[in-house]
Amino acid sequence: MWYFRFFFVLNIVIILITTMGISSCSKTSSNNSDCPIAVDTVNIIDEKVVENTKYYLVLRISGWHDKSEIVELYNEKPSFDRCSKSDVEPVYGDSLELDRIVTHLYLDVEEKSLNIEYKDGELNKDHNKNLKIEVK
Repeated sequence: MWYFRFFFVLNIVIILITTMGISSCSKTSSNNSDCPIAVDTVNIIDEKVVENTKYYLVLRISGWHDKSEIVELYNEKPSFDRCSKSDVEPVYGDSLELDRIVTHLYLDVEEKSLNIEYKDGELNKDHNKNLKIEVK
């Protein structure tokens, strides 16, 4: 009989956690500080001045269990709130291939984009945190 109570309480807890997770992402919420359960990690990892514009390279690590890494390029210095949302829009963003090593990030100033070059090899989990912008 005790296991029926245990499973009942466990189901209630799961329902509450799921409801909180879904409602925290709601765009209809009146509270702008609502964040999802798993918040992205964002870091400015490089900056470069090209033709009187300062570009900022941001590495965004997204996901809870299966993480993805995204590089974003800004032409203004971004600041991020506690939900990892920026006060400015990136001019470029792209997901990185996690099974390959990034060798170069070339900035195309005219297109405001990054050309990402990869190579095969043994991955280092911190490699992408040290990426630098190169001008081609």
